[in-house]
Amino acid sequence: MKKLLFAIFTFIMLLSCSGSSSNDENVLNIYTWTYFVPDKVIEDFEKETGIKVNISYYDNNDTMIAKLMIESGEGDYDIVSPSTDYIPVMIQSGLLEKLDKSKLGKTFENMDEKLNLMEISKIYDEGLNYSIPYSFMATGITVNTEIVGNNFVKTPDIFLNEAFKGRMTMLDDGREVIGLALQYLGYPSDSKDINQLNEAKEKILSWAENLAKFDSNAAGKGMASGEFAIVHGYPDVFYEVEGEEADKFVYFAPEGAMMYIDSMSIPASSKHKDNAYKFLEFLYRPENFIEVLNVLRNPSIIKGVEENSEVKPIISAEEIVQKSKLSGALDDETKELHDKIWTEIKSSGK
Repeated sequence: MKKLLFAIFTFIMLLSCSGSSSNDENVLNIYTWTYFVPDKVIEDFEKETGIKVNISYYDNNDTMIAKLMIESGEGDYDIVSPSTDYIPVMIQSGLLEKLDKSKLGKTFENMDEKLNLMEISKIYDEGLNYSIPYSFMATGITVNTEIVGNNFVKTPDIFLNEAFKGRMTMLDDGREVIGLALQYLGYPSDSKDINQLNEAKEKILSWAENLAKFDSNAAGKGMASGEFAIVHGYPDVFYEVEGEEADKFVYFAPEGAMMYIDSMSIPASSKHKDNAYKFLEFLYRPENFIEVLNVLRNPSIIKGVEENSEVKPIISAEEIVQKSKLSGALDDETKELHDKIWTEIKSSGK
């Protein structure tokens, strides 16, 4: 069924891309993650080019892909931000524009060699012909040290701590949670071995005993308000608090963490491709990418940015490389197995 849906979708995409993609509108439509693109970059780009930027947000890759599929003929979006394990499917389905790197200035020349992004890209987009790395990070765990203290295990088994029962959350995302459990147990995150998957399931259920819930939306605000003490996910709390208030939070990559690279890509159906190229070239200039570090506080993929910024990353590139692994796309068989395990976990009551 999935293969049939993709075949239908590919046919629709071919039809939608057969016409002219040119459009004289002085507009750019970005579809991305919340907090992802700094307001200052957008404002400065609009001032320099006169192009009006419209931005809308999604909270997971499936939502983004579904939206592109539904509106593939409309060309409503000119830039999207897919994660690495979704990019191969998007390429195979004709969703993404093959990049004209001559329109991207020195973007690829300026990438930090120590992150080995070209080598990593072999997993999902060899040669980076359809995507530009943007956010290099690992899904981690945030701890409120005012509540928990400074003496805690830096592994996923922090969720076994019954002292904080009901004040902890994990992502409501089977790929992330199952992948973390598998890697923590020493297995690949794309395992289809049923014994390994059942072992991962039991590990997750032991964590879930102490969780308030699985949640992908409110963890940052919940940490900021003091409702939650320990959360698995992204460093959202640092976007909710400022100054000394942020000092009480620690974000770390646990053993077995899932590395993620969210990228910038141009949909094949984009109606404003020239504007998209202009924005991406502008965004990745080192003097502008400093704003990305200031907002996201992730290790910068553009060299020289961290040295020239007063803001330092929440977590170092070295910790990400040591503690996490980048996941590839799941094939249909493996995805069905993982979905089944996740359904069983969620039906257990969390």
